[in-house]
Amino acid sequence: MKLLIVEDDPLVGPAMKAVLEKAGYTVVGPLRDAPKAMRLAERERPDLALVDVLLAGGEDGVSLSRRLRAELGVPSLLVTGYEHHAEEVRDTALGFLHKPFAPQALLDAVGVVGEVMGGLRPSFVPRELELFPPSLSLHA
Repeated sequence: MKLLIVEDDPLVGPAMKAVLEKAGYTVVGPLRDAPKAMRLAERERPDLALVDVLLAGGEDGVSLSRRLRAELGVPSLLVTGYEHHAEEVRDTALGFLHKPFAPQALLDAVGVVGEVMGGLRPSFVPRELELFPPSLSLHA
């Protein structure tokens, strides 16, 4: 699975990339802002984007997630350290991964989202992951 990481924290993004690559995922990014993320996503066509809700450079992660889905068909998992209302993003994201999270929770979350994208029902969901109901269509 090819993953795009969009995270403006200069420590968190590279750490996420290292954990995911070590586990065998192909990772593009991390990028810190939405315009660069869109350009890279157009070129690389990731299977899933891990998008921080708060980004550098103006556009927020929710807006980027909507654009990735609408323009490129790329689903997103939003990453956040803040409380957000899921109702606001159910139309655009597969769920939230809540910070802080341990490396294993990141791997578990990506694995679970991969199962959901493949039409499977996960048997385990890490507590840091808030999945949105299956009513979300994975196909735009």
